[in-house]
Amino acid sequence: MSELILLTLLASQSSGWDQLIWLVWLVPLTAVVAYPLIARRLLSLDEPTLRQKQQLLRALPEGDQQWASQLRVWDTGERICNAAVLGCVPGFSFVMVSDALFRHLSPHGAAAIVAHEVGHMRLWHVPIRLSIVFAGGLLGMAMVHQLEGVEGWQALIQFGVILGTMGYMSIMLHMVAPLLEFQADFFAVDLLSSRNGSRLQNARVLVRALSQLTLLSGMRPDQKSWLYPSFEQRRRALLGLHLSPCLRNGLRLFLIAVSLSQLTLIVFCICLLAGS
Repeated sequence: MSELILLTLLASQSSGWDQLIWLVWLVPLTAVVAYPLIARRLLSLDEPTLRQKQQLLRALPEGDQQWASQLRVWDTGERICNAAVLGCVPGFSFVMVSDALFRHLSPHGAAAIVAHEVGHMRLWHVPIRLSIVFAGGLLGMAMVHQLEGVEGWQALIQFGVILGTMGYMSIMLHMVAPLLEFQADFFAVDLLSSRNGSRLQNARVLVRALSQLTLLSGMRPDQKSWLYPSFEQRRRALLGLHLSPCLRNGLRLFLIAVSLSQLTLIVFCICLLAGS
């Protein structure tokens, strides 16, 4: 949603740049806050039942139960088996788990999927994605602003900048989003292992849960998408050498570098727009 709004603002010439900069700041924040609230109204979301909560509590570490207040169960008539994070602002974010997840997965399997989604929240994966979208939008605006003095080519320049901005966002998200899934998987294994200490066993629990979700969704094990790795890729990452501290730390440092680069780009573009 925020991508479309940013691209619409990019093509607009009616607003002053100072006002436009402040308006662009509000776009991702509004989207992040409004999306969970809209989802609560449109979807049938309830707090987990006492039995569902007890099942998860038995599988997750006793000292790590803050997620319980952020968990919502989506009543799909047991047609959909999945989970997702909605939002990232404290008080306006939660983990959404479909009702079929508790029916088709074991308590430990359901806890592993919830731990994966908790990883997305704890590791700030939604802000990382938003920073890419925000940086791309501001970069496009800065480019249009710098080239607005070129006469006779305004429409073509705006069209080219919009295409370039969409390409930048798509390539960056294609590169970063699958890595976020791997990092959330590693977080889930670490979280579950803090209870019983067996990382290999908990990696296998998560692999079985992911395998069931893949089969229930009708996807092939080797099928991947633009933003998500395939089950086979995640299985090899979880059970292979990718769990070594060196590689996991390398992944963490790379994602930190990506985040800092996007924040730097955001600040640079804002200064460029404000100083013109």
